[in-house]
Amino acid sequence: MDQKSELVNSKFRVKKNVIIESTEENDDIRSHASSNADEHQKTLQFTALNSSYFTTDALPMMTYYKQTLTSRDTRRNRPTLQDLHEPRVGTNVEEGRVRKMEKSKSVDAGGTQPEGPSKFGWIQGVLIRCLLNIWGVMLFLRLSWVVGEAGIGFACLIILLAATVTTITTLSMSAICSNGEVKGGGAIGLVFSAANSIGVALYIVGFAESVKDYLKAINITLVDEINDVRIIGVIAATIVFAIAMSGVAWESKAQVILFVLLIAAILNCIVGSIMYSFIMPADKVARGFTGLSAATFLNNTAPKFSPTESFFTVFGVFFPAATGILAGANISANLKEPSKSIPIGTLLAILISTIAYLGLACLFGSAVERSTIFSSSNNTYSLNCTAGCRYGLRYDNQVASMISGWEPLTAAGIFAATISSALASMIGAPNILQAVGADRLFPYLEFFSVGNGERNEPRRGIALTYIVALIFIAIAELNYIAPIISNFFLIAYALINYSCFDASQARSPGWRPSFKFYSKWCSLVGALTCVAVMFVINWWAALITIAVVIGLYKYIDYSKPVVNWGSSGHARQYINALDAAYKLNTTVSHVKNFRPQCLVLCGIPSERLPLVKFASNFTNNYGLLICGNVMQEKSNTDMKDQYKILQENKIKAVVTTVTSTDFILGARALMQASGLGKLSPNMILFGFLENWQNRDDRIENYVAIIHDAFDLNFGVAIFRDRLEKEKGENNFDKNLQESGEGVRFCSNRTKEGNNLGGEVVDFGRGVLSHNKPGKSDSKLSNNFKELLKQPVEDKYVQLKEVRKIDSVIDIWWIYDDGGLTILIPYLLSLSKRWSNCKLRIFTPGKPEKLRDTMIGMTILLKKFRIEYENVIAVGDINEEPSEESMSRFCQSFPSLGHIFGNSDIENKTKIHIKLSELLIRHSMEASLVVITLPVPRKNFCPPSVYMSWLETISGPLPCPVLLVRGNQTSVLTFNS
Repeated sequence: MDQKSELVNSKFRVKKNVIIESTEENDDIRSHASSNADEHQKTLQFTALNSSYFTTDALPMMTYYKQTLTSRDTRRNRPTLQDLHEPRVGTNVEEGRVRKMEKSKSVDAGGTQPEGPSKFGWIQGVLIRCLLNIWGVMLFLRLSWVVGEAGIGFACLIILLAATVTTITTLSMSAICSNGEVKGGGAIGLVFSAANSIGVALYIVGFAESVKDYLKAINITLVDEINDVRIIGVIAATIVFAIAMSGVAWESKAQVILFVLLIAAILNCIVGSIMYSFIMPADKVARGFTGLSAATFLNNTAPKFSPTESFFTVFGVFFPAATGILAGANISANLKEPSKSIPIGTLLAILISTIAYLGLACLFGSAVERSTIFSSSNNTYSLNCTAGCRYGLRYDNQVASMISGWEPLTAAGIFAATISSALASMIGAPNILQAVGADRLFPYLEFFSVGNGERNEPRRGIALTYIVALIFIAIAELNYIAPIISNFFLIAYALINYSCFDASQARSPGWRPSFKFYSKWCSLVGALTCVAVMFVINWWAALITIAVVIGLYKYIDYSKPVVNWGSSGHARQYINALDAAYKLNTTVSHVKNFRPQCLVLCGIPSERLPLVKFASNFTNNYGLLICGNVMQEKSNTDMKDQYKILQENKIKAVVTTVTSTDFILGARALMQASGLGKLSPNMILFGFLENWQNRDDRIENYVAIIHDAFDLNFGVAIFRDRLEKEKGENNFDKNLQESGEGVRFCSNRTKEGNNLGGEVVDFGRGVLSHNKPGKSDSKLSNNFKELLKQPVEDKYVQLKEVRKIDSVIDIWWIYDDGGLTILIPYLLSLSKRWSNCKLRIFTPGKPEKLRDTMIGMTILLKKFRIEYENVIAVGDINEEPSEESMSRFCQSFPSLGHIFGNSDIENKTKIHIKLSELLIRHSMEASLVVITLPVPRKNFCPPSVYMSWLETISGPLPCPVLLVRGNQTSVLTFNS
């Protein structure tokens, strides 16, 4: 083999390296598609492997973009970024793909997959259904009444107003339906499902009225008029229920037959009115028929409302006639192409039905008088009567039958219109309820998400719809049921229109509807129109309906169900938050608007939850809380679980994670990069480093974080709770916080104060044993007996006389740090957990000027409008501590004996020892002690010395201690 051919072979050599996978998108290939279309739906994926290069990249495939809301999805996923960037060692991706290919071949060899149930096109699935629903009970039984009350002019206006509302809603619905695949009607919601359920009763009652009138014409009465409607209605509802339970395919076949009857009945009315205009039968003339007459048309043009009726009450009765526009959307899961079928079929149905309604309204108004009375005794009749009227547009609900050429055909049309509408609602309502139940939005509705048969038919929902229909059939009055349904449908249409407006206004990149003939402002006008019409029809019913909808929304917002539609509300939240963040950056900060924006170095929040809870007590509803986590390497911890834990504990926080092999660099990155613009932390909180004397390698890092925080102009807070049992050695590089579940909040305290019985508290390496309050102090260590009895050196002046306080937060405002030492405990006292605590402020001063110090602090707090229980001025902390305290310090920290040769460090140390004496004397029974944190001076104070100061002032106290230091910038102000 020559060198050239060898080079070519080596360049293209493969180890059976080209694998062609063929993936069929079965659910997207229609049964009637040609073989070329089938081939177009197949996507080839190549995996190439040779000695020097290996790729698992995949070509674009439709299956990769099909999202699912369940975790049981078995569809193939595209290679992850980790698969491409850093594949796991020891995996053979090609082998896995070969197995998948062989499995696919074995399936093909075993035979083709069974096809799913056939789906409907836009004519049978949308157009016919919508027309049957729109041409329902109102067409034959109430349109003549509308013309008689409102006149031809206002009747046409009512029809056009209803058509306008439904057209705008259809445009909005078409935009929503064409923005991706439509899987069901669940987005319409529980309200629309209820409206359809009541709609079944409306159509059945209309059917029962017609049957009752026909029976009455032949002198047959079962019980009385009302009960006859109820009996017939129950029988008819049961038949419709049985048809619906037999399956949507049977229902669809029945709809076609009913549609033909309905068209024939409408044509029968037109032909009959023309034919009888030449014959003028006496029986029809007696019932107000005048033939097609211009005089009758003009006489019926103006409105003549009854005393109890008005334009909007008539509109409220008629509006259910226009509510069939969602009949196609209700079964969108059974449509071949919902995004195309729904807009075309629904808009065409509205156009055809509106023309039919306008034509029949003019026909009725041109051929029949408003009111007529007929006397059977002398065979006379009187037109436009005022009392005792039985016939005419206003009183006779069978005008359509009366003017028709062959009344039995019109009767069949009436039955077809009412039964078909009832069938559509009986199918539509359960489908919506099934989708809502599958989303698990509301309790107990999941029961109705179960389907039956190959079409997943919601038979449980059908049974519920049947029960609801029976309840409303008991009303037996069409004019009473219609306004109820109008309110439900109008609020549903308002929500559809507003959803379209909101999705457009949110400007989400995912909002890309293929239906372009809509306007977001038109949708907004449609939503407002629907709400306005609700109020003019019946204001109190509108208020109840809106209250129900708001209650449902608030429930979903509160319960936060585990479902994600990518809703426009989420997009709106993002845009609002982004706009607010941008505006906030241009706002000049003012001390009145200062809020603690806290970065908590807690690691994974669930592992240091008490520290996060404590921080949330002064940030919830007041400021920002960021949980900072530094990891040495990537972790598999799911942050969704952490947010769920935070939500369960009602903690409002953001989790931020950085990866760094050096903890100091990671903490520095968190302080510098956390947040967004002015929504960034201005203070840092972490736990106390317990057992620090045995952890020399951790001390420098611990103090370095404090230095970095001050360098970045942060406030610093250190929280220590000594009640938690030691958890052993802690990896400081992973988490700083050693405190745990032992945080005692004010609500858990008893009247006896802190229960200290037998609690052992370390002071460095010394031990102090505390007894319960009220018990003899004979068991106290001898080192402290004299210290707690010294009244001479610890003079103090307080604003109020000492009284027993069950829960108190002691604030030791030692140094002026800008007011953060006061603000944090004040915010704590406003939280639910610490609401029972009173604030007690301690301030040091000269022994001879303690009263002036106390008065000055009182005035300052009043100007700050800080509520407090007491103000106490204690002895000067610059005074020499007792010899016992000095001796105890030296015994606790023997390695720090050299500091007493340095005058500056020695003086600082003595100040903290003196402060410790004051804390022991005054704050042993506090629920929480807040102390101004000393600042470690760079290149002056060694880390071990600084830790000894913190240990000295916080170690002897049995209660939680919070050490706080502001950034020397005012956070409190006198100004209003």
